[in-house]
Formats: sequence, C-alpha cells, structure tokens
Amino acid sequence: MERKMTLFGLAFPIFVENFLNKLLTMVNVYLLARLSQDAVAAIGVANQFLNFITMTFSFVTFGTAVVIAQNRGAGDEKSAGLAATSAVVVNVLWGLLIALVLAVFHKPMLRMMNMEGILMDYSATYLLIIGCCCAVQGLNLTLATVLRNYGEAKAPMMVFLIMNVINLAGNACVVLRPFGLPDFGITGIAVCTVLSQVIAAVMMVACAIRAKIRLELPRPFPFKIMGQILRIGLPGAGDSIAFNVANICMTYFVSAMGPTALAAQTYAVQFIAFVQVMGYSVGQAAQILVGYHCGARDFDRAYKLAMKNIWVAMALNLAVMTVIFIFQKPLLSLFTDSAEIAQMVFWCLVVDFILEFGRPFNLVVGVTLRGTGDVMWAMWASVLSTVFACILVGYVLTQVFHLGLYAVFIALLCDEWLRGQLMTYRWRTRKWEKYVIIKDADAA
Repeated sequence: MERKMTLFGLAFPIFVENFLNKLLTMVNVYLLARLSQDAVAAIGVANQFLNFITMTFSFVTFGTAVVIAQNRGAGDEKSAGLAATSAVVVNVLWGLLIALVLAVFHKPMLRMMNMEGILMDYSATYLLIIGCCCAVQGLNLTLATVLRNYGEAKAPMMVFLIMNVINLAGNACVVLRPFGLPDFGITGIAVCTVLSQVIAAVMMVACAIRAKIRLELPRPFPFKIMGQILRIGLPGAGDSIAFNVANICMTYFVSAMGPTALAAQTYAVQFIAFVQVMGYSVGQAAQILVGYHCGARDFDRAYKLAMKNIWVAMALNLAVMTVIFIFQKPLLSLFTDSAEIAQMVFWCLVVDFILEFGRPFNLVVGVTLRGTGDVMWAMWASVLSTVFACILVGYVLTQVFHLGLYAVFIALLCDEWLRGQLMTYRWRTRKWEKYVIIKDADAA
C-alpha cells in the first residue's frame, strides 16, 4: 500500500487525467469559436445536460470507490473485485437507458433552456450524438475509478491522454478542413468526441485485464455488494447532483440575458475549471487513502490526512487562479475579440478569486467525509446549501435585481463557502467514524 498508494502517487495522475479532460473541453470551445459565438453558446447549454448525465454515473462510481477502498483496507480482495465488476455492468446498462431517453426527449429538454432557432439546431445535434453514446462514457468512468482504487492511477491518465489527442486531431480537421474536407460542422465535432471515447473504452478494458481485474459478469449477481454501493453512492452523489442542478438553474438564468452572456459564462466556466481540477485531484486522492485507513480502522490517520490536505488544495487552487487572472486577456483573445464578453468574464473571475478560499473545504473534506460512509449528512448539507445559498440567491440577484452575469458567480460563492464549512464542522465532530461500512469484526 505504501509503495503504490501515496497522496502524490494518486493525486498527480488524477490531476493529469482531469486536466486533460478540461483541456479537451477548452479545445472544443476554441474550435467552436472558430465556427461562431452561437455555436459556443449552444454547446455551453448542451454541456450542462451532458455534465448532469456524467454526474448520474457517479451514483455507482462513488459508491464503488468507497466499497473497494474499505474492503481492500480490510484485506477482503474478493469483495473488492465483486464491487468492481458489478459496477461496470450497472453503469453500462444505465448509460443505455439514458441514451434512449435522450433520443426521445432531447429537444423538449433544450426548449426548457430557451433554445430556439440556430441555437436549438446546434445544441440538439450535439446533445443527441454525444448523449446517445453515453454508455461508453459510463464504462470509461467506472473503469477509471476501479483502476485508481487498485493503485493503478497512471493507466486511466494515459488512456485519457490518448483520447484527448485523438479528439483534438479530429476536431481540428473538422474546423480547419485540411485537404479540402467537407464542412461537417457541429456534427463532426460531436462524432470526433464519441469516436475518441470509444477508442478510450477499448484501451481501458485492456488496462483492467492487464491489472488482473476480472470483468466477467459475476454469477450469481452480488446484489448485497451492489446494495452497499448504492447505499453510499446514491446519497453520496448528492453533492454532485446539487452542484449540477445549480449549474442548470444558473444557465437558465443566464439564458434570459442573451447569447453574449451565455458565451461569456462558457468562457469563464472553462477558465475556472482549470482551477478546480487542482483541489479536486487532491480531494480524490485523499478520499481513496481515507477510505483505506477507515477500512483498516485507523481513524486518527484518516482525520489528520483530510485536515492537512485542505491547505494543500487551497494553495494549489489560488496559485492557478492567480495565473489565470493575470493572463486572462491574452487567454480570452484566443476565443473572442468582444470587449463586452471580456468585461463580463473579468468580473466573474474577480468573484471566483474570493470563492477559491472556500472551495478546498468542499473538494477535500466534503469528498473524504462521503468516503467514510457518512453520506446522509453530506447529502442534506449540499441540498440545503444549493437551494438556499445558490439557487435562491441567484434568482434574487439575477431576476429581481438584474445584476447581470457576475451575480451568478456570487450565488455560487455563497453556496461553496456555506457547504464547505458545514462539511468541515461534521468532520471535526468525528461522528463519521460510526458510519464506516467495514466494522471491527469484518476487518479482523
């Protein structure tokens, strides 16, 4: 465990993996900007639904991470293996069901977000193609989670690196049209994304086989272990649900401000995503280690590890945010020359700079708290904070006082700070120790 599962050994590959995913999204936005600002605005809306779909896979992946980590910490490799294989089966089936729903309802969903005309055409095409292949994404996310919890964090990192290179090359061909290629437009961008994900899925399966993780369907199906996964994963993903619902609501508020505000929000969110990935990587690595220590009943080590890494995540987040804030003009000039958009993005980043002092409490303590099995507190804290500190405040500031785009980020700030402090309070009480799924008798 000490050789493979160290904070840096886990966090660095997770950081690279997530950084590459954010880079992929940023490159897509850059290429879409070469098509039109309407394309950027439309895809920004479609991505809210795609992000929500990705979040639904976390019901299983989050619970799987906790069950694998705690069982491995207790020395029960058989149960850890059953958790891995059952998670793959369930998430692939869930992805197929989501694809069916999107095939039928993608346009009504987009109409709820005030999409019409060319914006509807762009967003509907993009959402339909990528959404209908989301079972592949579910497979990739699940196998990446399994590999990381077996100490193989470098494997998904390399797979996502290759996936991003393929996607980048394909999208560049669609937009730049070398060798007289026809204009595939939004359809081409979406198809390239799906193709890169399919290739990544094949490679991810190969990595799992190489790591000797059995992927065949277990018989009989381990419903007891799947029940443990869902008991942790369903409420444990409450934070992600709340966050994604809040983002959809915020995008709805912004959509009433027009396509310029939507484009500015898309650019600001893409910049901020690179800040989040630092603390997120530390939090994910800390969750794996805390889960392992909890499975081994070493609660003092788990407690100290989480508290220490709040400050690590904060230092990393603020360092990246400072760089982005200083170089925001040249960075934004890669995407647009609109002075109005640049002004909007500036004030969004000002607000987010303050937000970053509170985000690490969520990214580290919030994640590790759920990783112990204490998921109900985390779920209700997230839901209440999102409803009252984010959605309600966002509605009042944008729809009542009409303060503009930066008001959305003020609402996000209120939510992030309140949620983070609620999670930290719970961690300090150490009541989470009694929710660990591996009891003394099991660990023995």
